[in-house]
Amino acid sequence: MLQKVNFVIFILTMSLIATNLLAQIVEDGLVSYWSFDADKISGKTVTDGTGNYNGTIKGNLKKAAGKIGDALEFDGNAANFVEIDKPEEFDFNADFTWSAWIKTDSGGPGVIFAKTGGPGTDDMGPKTLWVRNGVLNLDTGWVGNVEDAGNNIDDNKWHHIAVAGTPEDSAVQFFVDGKATAKGVLNLAEFPEDEWENHVFIGLDGRADGEFGVFTGIIDEFSVYDRVLEEAEVNQNFEAETGLAVDPNGKLAATWGAIKARQ
Repeated sequence: MLQKVNFVIFILTMSLIATNLLAQIVEDGLVSYWSFDADKISGKTVTDGTGNYNGTIKGNLKKAAGKIGDALEFDGNAANFVEIDKPEEFDFNADFTWSAWIKTDSGGPGVIFAKTGGPGTDDMGPKTLWVRNGVLNLDTGWVGNVEDAGNNIDDNKWHHIAVAGTPEDSAVQFFVDGKATAKGVLNLAEFPEDEWENHVFIGLDGRADGEFGVFTGIIDEFSVYDRVLEEAEVNQNFEAETGLAVDPNGKLAATWGAIKARQ
């Protein structure tokens, strides 16, 4: 009888572990994770769940109900955005994936995420993920733009979005709600990223004449990876019911500098 009870407990424990693993996001290659939960925001500081790169709220952003926990609501005002610490350490001339949950009824233009130059500049090589005509776009300054044509996300519903870049192959892959959508060709690494004043923004680009616009809507669970995620991995993030579950002092606390040093 005792053996049977122990066996049942073992099966239940393993099932809970398996369920928990499936409910969490992909951790391999994760460099930054901003959940925007209330307990991860102190004053103007937005804590990076990996312990690497915190952000600062510029202006005023409202807390909103997120897809998982809390989120930040962006109002389309260029004074209200998030700026990330140590932008020069983010290397998007190497493989990357960006993903997040967003909810918007605006067809744009509006920037979700950007590594860019200073406000009003027009540098060669910045990377900008933005919404234009209701679909995702990825722009590299003075190189070009690719769009996720036909996959509209401006319906005021939650959508999990991601973009993966492979500079060596000049390849861009978009994902919406866990599925690979459009592909594109873009010479992501044509210009060095250390030749201009670096900024990493959420909700804003700010360079040139503001043509990329300011995001209007809600952003939640933003993650940055130092590698290209496969469709199954993006789908795992889409299916995840919880966010990051690892203590920032643990195995995830690897900065871009440390990653590059290992290569």
